[in-house]
Amino acid sequence: MVGLESRLDLDWDAIDTDLILTTIDAPSLGERVVRIQPFLTDADVERVQAAASRIRRSRRLARLRRELERYFDRAAFVPQLAEGSEEDVIRTLGGMLVAQGVIDDDYVQRTIERERLSSTAFTDALAVPHALGMTATRTVIAVGIAVPSIAWGDTRVQVVAMVAFSEADREAFQTVFEQLVEVFSENDSVQRMVRRGADFSSFLDELVAVIDG
Repeated sequence: MVGLESRLDLDWDAIDTDLILTTIDAPSLGERVVRIQPFLTDADVERVQAAASRIRRSRRLARLRRELERYFDRAAFVPQLAEGSEEDVIRTLGGMLVAQGVIDDDYVQRTIERERLSSTAFTDALAVPHALGMTATRTVIAVGIAVPSIAWGDTRVQVVAMVAFSEADREAFQTVFEQLVEVFSENDSVQRMVRRGADFSSFLDELVAVIDG
């Protein structure tokens, strides 16, 4: 939506556009207000472009966060995993999903059995334990952070993401899953998330920022 206001007695709070260009002083309405000259200068153009870029990025990050919030749950986040076996960790994370009614104890046991077949450490930093059947009521990822790293198979990992798969979410989740594996294959990105993701909200913020690049 594009609008034009020529009055001086504006109700600034009533303006709901993403970007406001003004030739007069305006109250503080955040980064969406850009003061420009009556005769547009090159510097004005650059500042308008920069503001528009910030707004587009903010929208993009908000959409990405909403997408990730479909699969990550605050009640299934462990900021500090204790050193233990793969089975111990799977039972810890799986228990949170059982408590939410997403999976049952049989799903947890099948995840343990799957792990015994071969390690689900996708990278040097990330393990993604999961059961072979997609019997969860919805797709949810339980996340545990390990500082320092914990033993997992023949390697050590710093993040364990136990995935409870639902057949209904299979296609939609595939893109998210590919992004996760890509992000956790880069050590700098992993260290950033581990270092700054002290709680669920911070972890999700960092994950969104890293995926966005």
